[in-house]
Amino acid sequence: MNNDGMKEKTQVYNVVILDKSGSMSSIRRAAVDGFNETLAGIQKAQEKFSETQQHYISLVAFCSCEMRKLYDKTPVAEALPLDYEEYQPCCCTPLYDAMGFTLTDIRKHVAGLSDTMVVVTIITDGLENASKEYSGHTVKRLVEELRGQGWTFTYMGANQDSIEVAFTLSIRNARNFDYSAEGAKSAMCKDSSTRMGLFSRIHDYRMSHIEEEAAMPQSERNELYATMADDAFDEVENM
Repeated sequence: MNNDGMKEKTQVYNVVILDKSGSMSSIRRAAVDGFNETLAGIQKAQEKFSETQQHYISLVAFCSCEMRKLYDKTPVAEALPLDYEEYQPCCCTPLYDAMGFTLTDIRKHVAGLSDTMVVVTIITDGLENASKEYSGHTVKRLVEELRGQGWTFTYMGANQDSIEVAFTLSIRNARNFDYSAEGAKSAMCKDSSTRMGLFSRIHDYRMSHIEEEAAMPQSERNELYATMADDAFDEVENM
């Protein structure tokens, strides 16, 4: 425990699952630029809320020929901007497999940690069409389990009804974006604003409730973080 009575910092795992199927080619530059803006925002949050939080970044870019970990639970201070050559769209959209494998990997990593927050964003311009290992049903069950552990999910999609798709996966927070460079960047800007709102809420609570927070059971902390995430999302949507 720190000298001021605060427990260890909240370990925040920022996870981005990014479609790199062939149809993303036309908004490839916007996807890379948008992710880099998201990364810069998380790095800013690390600096601003360093007393209470330690941030990590994971980026999984997926298509039917590969699921590539471009960042893998990397401390944000060590993460360099994504290079355009690292993101090459091609082939189909195994969305369920990308979610299933990524979420399972992160879950194993954070198991046993006393104070974690996992913030997941899924970005795709198309519907599932190529998964082999996971079904929509199994991914939905996994999301429900992880939400119960305080994880938060945002689904952002183009060329679809993202709210309806997200609902089928038990994801509360969803955004549609226009299938254009401007639309993709705008959606990722909103995601960054939502994250900053969440991180600010966590920081303010921990700084103002040091004694209560130190004794808080993990289940209560999970519920609190989930509520903060939903509030942060709603605040950005209502601007």
